[in-house]
Amino acid sequence: MKKLWMVVGFCLSLAVFSNAQGIEAGDNMFSMFAGVGGGLQDSGLKWQGETVDWGAAGATIGLSYMVFPSEYFGVGLEINDGIFGDEEHDVHTGGNHYEMENAMNVFNAMASFRFNFNPQSRVRFYIPFGGGLSSSTGVIKQTINGWEKTDRANYNSLGWFAGAGLEIAIGSEGRWALGAEGRYNAFQYDTDKLMQKVGTTGVGKKDYSYVSVAFKASYRF
Repeated sequence: MKKLWMVVGFCLSLAVFSNAQGIEAGDNMFSMFAGVGGGLQDSGLKWQGETVDWGAAGATIGLSYMVFPSEYFGVGLEINDGIFGDEEHDVHTGGNHYEMENAMNVFNAMASFRFNFNPQSRVRFYIPFGGGLSSSTGVIKQTINGWEKTDRANYNSLGWFAGAGLEIAIGSEGRWALGAEGRYNAFQYDTDKLMQKVGTTGVGKKDYSYVSVAFKASYRF
């Protein structure tokens, strides 16, 4: 924890003692980010009497390109990917050993937007939001007495996100920025498509959501 605060303090000192310029109308920004996320609800499905999460925890990565028609507002495109897993479910019954693991990959290609509260500052606060295509692939891996079987099914839906961000301009001109972003993300998945692969029915289309926190590096030009 002490080392983390030292890194934050170093970034702040770079921002304060640089001749950083704020965001201007006409600026372009390329960003990349990586972080962690976690699902906010269970899948609605049960396995051997146990409730199954669609994704308990995972990792997120992404890239975005944005143009600022105004210093307060940006518009662009973003792709990001979230890979989520769940705890292993282990059941012994009738002399048999059943194991099940599930996972979800959520790939998003979206229009992205950003509202800047203080575009001319070296330490900037902003609201990111957007929407577009969410392509979700659910995976179920079953192991029965050592025999493994993996099934997966894809479903496309409208997805969206909204959150809050902080970035610190660094370097002599403030073109580079480091920061962090928290988001609420939502999408839909058809559980029947996956459960049909294992010879049963699901609970239909379900609205899923997850929260994510990511570290972000951006370059403005």
